Amino acid sequence: MSRHGTLWVITFLFITIFTFPSLSFSALERRLALLIGNSDYTHGGSLPNPVNDVRAVKTALEALGFTVMKYENCTQREMKMAMDDFGSRLKNQDVGLFFYAGHGVQVSRYNYLIPVDAKLTNEKKVEYTCVRADRVLAEMEIAGSRTNIVILDACRDNPFERSWRRGSEGAGLAFMNAPSGSLIAYSTAPGKTALDGEGRNSPYTSALLEHINTANITVLEMFQGVRSTVMAKSGGKQIPWESTSLRGNFYFSTKGKNNRIHEKQTRLEKDRPAASTSNVINRDGIYVAHANGIVKDTKTGLEWKAGPDKDTDWNEARSWVQSLNLDGGGWRMPTMDELAGLYQEGMGSHNLTSLLLNTTSKYLWVWSGETKGSTGAMDFTFNNGHRFWHYRGYSNYYLRAFAVRFRRDG
Repeated sequence: MSRHGTLWVITFLFITIFTFPSLSFSALERRLALLIGNSDYTHGGSLPNPVNDVRAVKTALEALGFTVMKYENCTQREMKMAMDDFGSRLKNQDVGLFFYAGHGVQVSRYNYLIPVDAKLTNEKKVEYTCVRADRVLAEMEIAGSRTNIVILDACRDNPFERSWRRGSEGAGLAFMNAPSGSLIAYSTAPGKTALDGEGRNSPYTSALLEHINTANITVLEMFQGVRSTVMAKSGGKQIPWESTSLRGNFYFSTKGKNNRIHEKQTRLEKDRPAASTSNVINRDGIYVAHANGIVKDTKTGLEWKAGPDKDTDWNEARSWVQSLNLDGGGWRMPTMDELAGLYQEGMGSHNLTSLLLNTTSKYLWVWSGETKGSTGAMDFTFNNGHRFWHYRGYSNYYLRAFAVRFRRDG
């Protein structure tokens, strides 16, 4: 490179760094998280917090640039499929994170996460009906992501093991060595039992949510803050623990409190034009319909396009969304929470703005982009607001596709 070219590059970098101080290099990271929360155990009663925990953690991580795969009340098969799918998707990511809330147990020095359909009358059944915690660590190692974080809020008092004859292992989880480039965080010390708490979230998850957004601290400093908070609130009865072999510093957030931006959204939206400029043809409260078929939610900034309106399986819905280049492109399948945001109870069989209805079917089910393992996917039902999962090849008269994207205002 010539001297003139080198000088131009240095000048460009100088201007970029000092003109846009709120931008961070972490915005370039590809971050993927898998969250599993098990509350409703068929044979072990219910836990009040885990489902609330994963929902709150999902919101926090998405604000920090993570793409989130969230699952609630999973069977053993569903947990294994979710982990396998996570491992496959993690191969193109820089950072992987796994968060589990629910029952867990150690047997023969191995840690097992307990699915909601487990019936554990004795220790011998654990191996066949539960999921080993290091399964997800193996997926992370195979994927080769640079930084991997495992967070286990799984050491609650376990009703399954009260009648077991236990040795010196203790009631909590066993210590696991963190593979190179990873960190494993436990809600309490190895062999100890954590508190489930009386609030909406467990004491550990509450502390995690309190500290995870703190800007410009390393992940180790963040977990130190979590530990201090949990110890203070439990009177020293619960002491969170970490095992780490990270090869460098990792920051969840490198922005000030008022400047945090959804990092994935920043990457995707920075080069797109402003919101659709085609003529407005109709309005329904916060929803605005444009002549090109786009319906904008002026409250959230999301733009919607209704697709195939019946007999659509998940693969067909995905293909349609991927081929949609309308008005600048950038379309994707919606999340379940985004679909739920469209739900308007009390509007009849559809409970949805009429601007998105181009169907004659009595009911309306819409596929999301959230998958379960390699064969399942989630859909939202607008006649009653329920969430379901079906096999991706499943279709009926009511199933259809929506596409969504986010656009900044013009």
